[in-house]
Amino acid sequence: MKVKCPKCGFEFEVDRKKPKFRERKRDPMDKLKRILIFLKSQNEWVWIRRIAKKTGLKPYAVSYIIEKYLTPYIEIVEPTDVYESTGVKMKLIRLKNNEINVDNIINDLNVRTNS
Repeated sequence: MKVKCPKCGFEFEVDRKKPKFRERKRDPMDKLKRILIFLKSQNEWVWIRRIAKKTGLKPYAVSYIIEKYLTPYIEIVEPTDVYESTGVKMKLIRLKNNEINVDNIINDLNVRTNS
């Protein structure tokens, strides 16, 4: 790759390669599906950190997806006594109906977000 000096105008050869940029997946439906499948397999309340660990996602991403897309389908409990005594804010989550079909929810959300 040839590089030109901005001060003197001399051109010289550099054996640097152009950086390769990977394409990001911006579609959250894959992450959403992983979260729903995990929540369906659980029968009790689950922490966001545990969901993140089991699905391979970051806790912030799990929290964002849950609050943006899944609020009609889940129940959230925030134990205030734990927050007041320790200063740590935690959420317990579970599905409202454990007999739901994951594909139907994904299709419904696709229709809502694309319209």
